[in-house]
Amino acid sequence: MIEEFIKKVINLIKNKDYKNALIEIENYPNNKNSFLLYYLAFIKDKLDRKEESLEILNTLTKNNPNFIEAYHLSSNINEDLRKYDVSKNILELLIEKNPNDWKANYNLGRLYQLHLKNKEKALKCYKKALENNQNNNDIWNAVGILQKDLNHYEDAIEIFTDITKKFPENYKNFIQLASMQLSTGLIDMAEESIMKAMELNKDNKKVMNLLGSCYLKQSRLDEAEDIFKKIINFNLKNSEEELSYRNLLITKVYKNDYDQTSLSQVINEYINKFGNLEKKNTKIKFQNNEKIRIGFVSADFRTHSINNVIHSLFINKDKKKFEFYCYYSNNFEDNVTNWYKKTSDSWKNIYSLSDKKASDLIISDNIDILIFIGGYTEKNRFSLATYRSASKQISLHPITSSNIKELDYWITDSYLNPPDIKEKTSEKLIRIESLFNFSKVENKLLPRIKEPPMKKNNFISFSSFNNPAKISLESLNLWQKVLNNFKDSKLYLKYFNFLNNQKIQNRICDFFEKKKINHKRIIFIKQDNEEHFLECYNNIDIALDTFPYSGATTTYGAICMGVPVFTLTGKNYISRLSASVLASVGLSEWIVKDKNKYIQTLKKLANLKIISKLRYNLREQIKNSHICNDINFYKNFESSIEQIINE
Repeated sequence: MIEEFIKKVINLIKNKDYKNALIEIENYPNNKNSFLLYYLAFIKDKLDRKEESLEILNTLTKNNPNFIEAYHLSSNINEDLRKYDVSKNILELLIEKNPNDWKANYNLGRLYQLHLKNKEKALKCYKKALENNQNNNDIWNAVGILQKDLNHYEDAIEIFTDITKKFPENYKNFIQLASMQLSTGLIDMAEESIMKAMELNKDNKKVMNLLGSCYLKQSRLDEAEDIFKKIINFNLKNSEEELSYRNLLITKVYKNDYDQTSLSQVINEYINKFGNLEKKNTKIKFQNNEKIRIGFVSADFRTHSINNVIHSLFINKDKKKFEFYCYYSNNFEDNVTNWYKKTSDSWKNIYSLSDKKASDLIISDNIDILIFIGGYTEKNRFSLATYRSASKQISLHPITSSNIKELDYWITDSYLNPPDIKEKTSEKLIRIESLFNFSKVENKLLPRIKEPPMKKNNFISFSSFNNPAKISLESLNLWQKVLNNFKDSKLYLKYFNFLNNQKIQNRICDFFEKKKINHKRIIFIKQDNEEHFLECYNNIDIALDTFPYSGATTTYGAICMGVPVFTLTGKNYISRLSASVLASVGLSEWIVKDKNKYIQTLKKLANLKIISKLRYNLREQIKNSHICNDINFYKNFESSIEQIINE
């Protein structure tokens, strides 16, 4: 009879009719049965009567110590109540009883990962769980994701590959594998994984976004643009559409020498859909805190090139004047993240918060000036700026003007936004001496510079070690003119292992072959370690910048090895990044502003005398330039902040 009653209770629970299930158990004459007590605790947990549930479970496990599921439920409830140590002790007790309890090992791993912040222990637990249950998709994914978070990329890819073989009908597994392959430069393999995911779920917008990103990384920009527009046209107003808008913007920036007007339509659509839908902001007064409180909103408090700009601000901060609050919009953390956590005055992760909730949090911190870093790229949160969270809001290193009326200022320099170019921006421009700041050159940390290869080769070796997504049709057209005008010259290409992919190589070589340039003149350098990356510049005479999206960190790496970078500037900020770096170290003659004078200017510079002189003097020149003066950079930043405060 009690078996039939338990079935009735289970059916009520399955239908989420917890109140009637509770009434049934409480009115049952023999409700001290262990199974009924367990379900009573389960129901009270669902009704948010967690403390009552724990009392029942404590009694149950005391009287019936072999009732394993009661321990698991008790552990889960303690976790919900943030009693993480209690939850951990329960799970460890279960594992002590049975080391092969996969569920206890899995949940203990989850506890270490999410709450106790010990990823190494979490991984050990997940692996133990996997040993004892090879048929659980969640365990496989937990191991793979944690391997990725711990930067064990090869192990992670191996796990994700095994998952797709073990569960070939689960398209989400192919998404995980493709995402990992994309992030590690295995572009060809990623495309294959994405296509398999599409076979299983053709119209899934996450899969479509991944395919668009895959095309973007290959600089198949027209195809990428078509996919992002297709997702936007579904008008779903969800996270995938929001991502598509940002991907579409970056695609357009890579593709054409845009002007702000041409991007405004896309930006305005994006802001109208995903910005402040309340269309109103509370006016925020300047807080007049004891110290000026500056907030930084960024997804890039991690290993990222943006740290060339902001790192020295935190090192040189005047602690008597300022407090720095960090709002991190990313779920990935590394050693750089930990450095910012320790160095900032306040650290908060807003990755999982909506823009409105993130704004409320920032307002509660009484921030005087809020700086948005990175603009519309990746996981950065420009849309958060539409909720005014501080009396002064600033854009720093975006890809374009924001078109957000609540963003008041844009900190830049005179090379990135020249005063004589009337570029339309929604923010007021505040120009400092140079927006870039790099670590001071130290010979002992860099490879020895060798003589220019053109001296013995009798031809010029050109290079681009930029992201292949930046190798646009406009870049290729410029480079084919270079190869046609410099007899027997060669072009060396490298970017980590991304250019090892056959489809990227085929696209580039096919272009040059159509222009009657033998593909053997295009050399793809295979990936090796970071030291080898810089050593490669000893085989290069001149680096050619990408256009319209120019380099910055790559440009600095080249000149540190005595290799000048030749750059063309365009109509927009993003085309002048290299120009800012070059001008800051006294290499303005390597900047050309007129496409029609590109070859003419390069011919004047590409001679052995000029190249040799730079080869041996450039490091010292950089060392003494203001681009390596972090104290001066900080003072310029501080002056700009004071100017903004006083306006």
